[in-house]
Amino acid sequence: MLNIAQSRPSPYLEQLYECGINDSDINLVVEGMRHDSGSLLSLILLRDEEKNFGVRLFSSGLSDAQQNYYLQHHRQDIWFNHYLEKGCKGVVKAESLSQRAGLLAGFGARFAIGGVCQVRGYGVSSVSCYRDQSQSDFNDQDIQYWDSLYFGLAAWSRHYWNLVGLESQNYQLQQLVRHHGKAVAIIDDKGAIYYSNAAFNRVADENQELRMTQGIFSFYGKEQQRYFRDLLNKFAYLQSGACIYMPVSRTGGLRPLLLQATLMNGLRNSERFIELVLRDPEHAFTPNIEALSNIYPLTSGEKELLLLLSKGYSSGDIADMRRVKVETVRSTLKSVFKKTDCHSQSELLLLLQSIS
Repeated sequence: MLNIAQSRPSPYLEQLYECGINDSDINLVVEGMRHDSGSLLSLILLRDEEKNFGVRLFSSGLSDAQQNYYLQHHRQDIWFNHYLEKGCKGVVKAESLSQRAGLLAGFGARFAIGGVCQVRGYGVSSVSCYRDQSQSDFNDQDIQYWDSLYFGLAAWSRHYWNLVGLESQNYQLQQLVRHHGKAVAIIDDKGAIYYSNAAFNRVADENQELRMTQGIFSFYGKEQQRYFRDLLNKFAYLQSGACIYMPVSRTGGLRPLLLQATLMNGLRNSERFIELVLRDPEHAFTPNIEALSNIYPLTSGEKELLLLLSKGYSSGDIADMRRVKVETVRSTLKSVFKKTDCHSQSELLLLLQSIS
């Protein structure tokens, strides 16, 4: 027969769901549990057996030192492991704790009530309250009341770990995009954009062939959109790290864009993601002339020459822009070659690009 308490969700469950993954708010709910039950201590422990996120302890009545101690030694808690061994389904009452039975006895606890449940994919979760020797032991009515919390504990803890996973995943994606020196975006296999950096957004805005509407990355032309959709579908059969390239034709005599799509490693509790990098051959790389001048003693004229060379100008073009003879430009270039130990313009540009 179904326990009556199981059909009556605990008011604390609703509060826990509202807390999201704000640990301070969750501790306030546990504080309310302790106060309402007239207990010395109140604890909720979540233990991720796969060790992706470790152990979380929410408590009321423990000092910071006691909480850290319990986190480090909770596996030695006789009462906690007693429930695991017995495989209890619901909240039960422990016998009076001796001075040697359980870690909480050392914190002044004598009477205990609580339960431990398995959480699929994560491990175990427990809820418990303790009273000291000056109080009375928990009764059957207390057990029934806490049953309503226990039977929703596994679902809530799974919800909590999923939120932690998503938060961790989003942070990783943000950092990947934010600190990427290229025009990069992260999408799923449907084209939904999770993150894109300023460089990627700029290239997308400047090229009418690309579309970023309603959070979806796509192409204006039907033929290119079909090609892109086929590209995404291929990733269902490839391993993480697989890379596919796609040329993006442009009008106005511009060279095609190059789209590089790479299948990222799967992040926990999520589908796999695809990293998109856009390369525009019309845009020369941004040279870091100052970095090179910190290695080699370049003059201001030599640095200006390097900047113009990196933009694709020839010696004749540079001579016209600087209103000097071509021989002067070539003489300056030879000086740069000697200082940097390069023997051609292509070698010099590769050196500049390697530190930019």
